[in-house]
Amino acid sequence: MQIRPGYIQTLPYYDATERGFLLGDDNETVFITKYEAPKDFNEGDSLEVFVFYNEDKEREATTKLPEIQVGQVGCFRVRGVNDIGAFVNIGTRRDIFIPKREQLEPLEVDRMTLIILCEDTENERLFATTKLNRMMQKDTPPYQRGDEVQLMIAEKIEIGRRVIVDGKYLGALFRQEMTDRVRLGEKVKGYVRRVEGKDITVSMQREGMELLEDAKVKLMAYLEMNGGYARLNDDTDPEEIKLRLKLSKKTFKKAAGMLFKEGKVLLTKFGVKINKSGEIPKEWEGKRTWVDEDDAPESKKPYKKHHEDDEEDRKPSRSGDSRGRDSKENKRPFSDREARNNDRKSSYPKDRERKDYSKKSYSDKPREPREAKSDYPKKSYSEKPRERKSEDRENTDSKPKKQLTFKGKK
Repeated sequence: MQIRPGYIQTLPYYDATERGFLLGDDNETVFITKYEAPKDFNEGDSLEVFVFYNEDKEREATTKLPEIQVGQVGCFRVRGVNDIGAFVNIGTRRDIFIPKREQLEPLEVDRMTLIILCEDTENERLFATTKLNRMMQKDTPPYQRGDEVQLMIAEKIEIGRRVIVDGKYLGALFRQEMTDRVRLGEKVKGYVRRVEGKDITVSMQREGMELLEDAKVKLMAYLEMNGGYARLNDDTDPEEIKLRLKLSKKTFKKAAGMLFKEGKVLLTKFGVKINKSGEIPKEWEGKRTWVDEDDAPESKKPYKKHHEDDEEDRKPSRSGDSRGRDSKENKRPFSDREARNNDRKSSYPKDRERKDYSKKSYSDKPREPREAKSDYPKKSYSEKPRERKSEDRENTDSKPKKQLTFKGKK
């Protein structure tokens, strides 16, 4: 029997001591305290334990089983930080140490972080690392499109979230493929979308008819919970649909359309309601209030902005290319108003005299510019400043008046 630290194993009773019991066989044993073992633990019994290294670097067993084993990934809260590293509790009796060199970024107390449990055989200890890329399997993933997998949500990236697929491989979850809000360390069900080499792209929803069947079940369950009516229609915000039904707006519209054709729901102007009769009423036959963009006529399709390349094609070319703005191919059709104006202009006789509405002068002589009249002579800055008279000096020498305060006192 091989006893492996960092793993959960079922070990048999071997011997009893003053402090506890020995588990294992003649080749290898491990100690467990009597407080960890049950009271009626005797010869012939077995215990499911987790083996770890204690303070004296000796192997010891505990019945407090952790959430992860060696090589597995988990999300835990940081309990303490010092100069040499950080500590997390994975659910067992002894905290796990994360050395500073094994931290992808500096950790803080009470912060959640993803770790992989590792074993250091030379120093006889268990430790953890946050550098997931180095510890993940690097062989080609054995998945195909549509396979159901278990996902653990990792850190945020530009396109969405990084995920850990089945605890072994790294993958990417695009933002538009998320049907619900997720948080770090959360475990969700996913489906493989694409495998290219070592890269895996996953989604939180199925594909094809399986997706639509699930969407129909979700929509009917939501309607029954809300009295048979839901105020969700073609104009509803996609985020609101995702929040209520955990579906994208496109999937919701397709599922609602399928249920309408089956006679289970009616699509009103403001929402969806359950069809209690189970048949489409005559006044509803051929009536469809919601229109998909692909099936909509040109007049009802939403306006889409032109691409930058299209704008460049519409610009007139310097070399006289026929693809310019004034070419016949790119000329836009006239509106009704413009067509009427053009017909009106073309109906004018060519020899018709046009009135001249420009202002005419009634005198033959050209107008002379008026001079500005003023009683005051213009200032000439070249003159010398005027000398002050004695009267002005007397006025300036007059004693200033005494200033009063705000209370009226001197």
